[in-house]
Amino acid sequence: MTELEHDLRTWMHERAARVHASPEILQTDYRPRNRVRWPRLAIGGGVAAVAGTATAVLSLAVGGSTAFAGWSSQPTMASPAQLQAANSYCSANIPNPNLAQQAIDARGPYTIMVYAGPATSTQTYNFCTVGPGFRNASGWTSYPPVTPAAGQLFLWSDHTSMDHGQPYGSMIAQAGSGVTGAHLTLTDGTVVTATVQNGWVIAWWPGDGHVASARLTTPTGTQTQTFNYPCDIHNCNGGPHGGAKGGGPGGG
Repeated sequence: MTELEHDLRTWMHERAARVHASPEILQTDYRPRNRVRWPRLAIGGGVAAVAGTATAVLSLAVGGSTAFAGWSSQPTMASPAQLQAANSYCSANIPNPNLAQQAIDARGPYTIMVYAGPATSTQTYNFCTVGPGFRNASGWTSYPPVTPAAGQLFLWSDHTSMDHGQPYGSMIAQAGSGVTGAHLTLTDGTVVTATVQNGWVIAWWPGDGHVASARLTTPTGTQTQTFNYPCDIHNCNGGPHGGAKGGGPGGG
């Protein structure tokens, strides 16, 4: 040990004594440490919930951007390579790979896919998100199947997630008959055009805003449906994570 290292350790012991440090700190040997390269972090997990079956898998892709570069407030056309990559991940990770694909939402390099089974006494749904910095696959079963009111949305999810310290929100809803378009206004004033396909309405956005209202295009004209987060998610709709007896959609 060099004289400088000895003086440094002595000073730190004296300093710790003056601030009434714990015995563990006082016993620490303050010597130089070698540089360590920590491995990148990978996260995985599963969630079981109330309405039948509900599972989730989340992984943070290595090297993902901390900003959602390329995001668009309106849906964009996904390239064949983008769709192939999303299909490859989703088919291997959704809880029920036998379900038919119902809708695809692309916004720049990010893709959301919705899968649903036939409506009998129950109905199973899977959702999958793929982007440069994150991937997510989840699903649940509804008892009984949901039938949204004509010209209205039934909100399955309005959720805020984190990717590399950056928040992003997403919504997934079923549309009642006649809904052909949906423009969402978030609680922070952002306007997002949702994808509407085969009775599904899906969108996502950077930030921690939630859906405040949806301007819906229907055969009788444009009408606005409002949402009072978190009531429409946790309490009003019920859901796989809690809420109405017998299951149905819901939030965390």
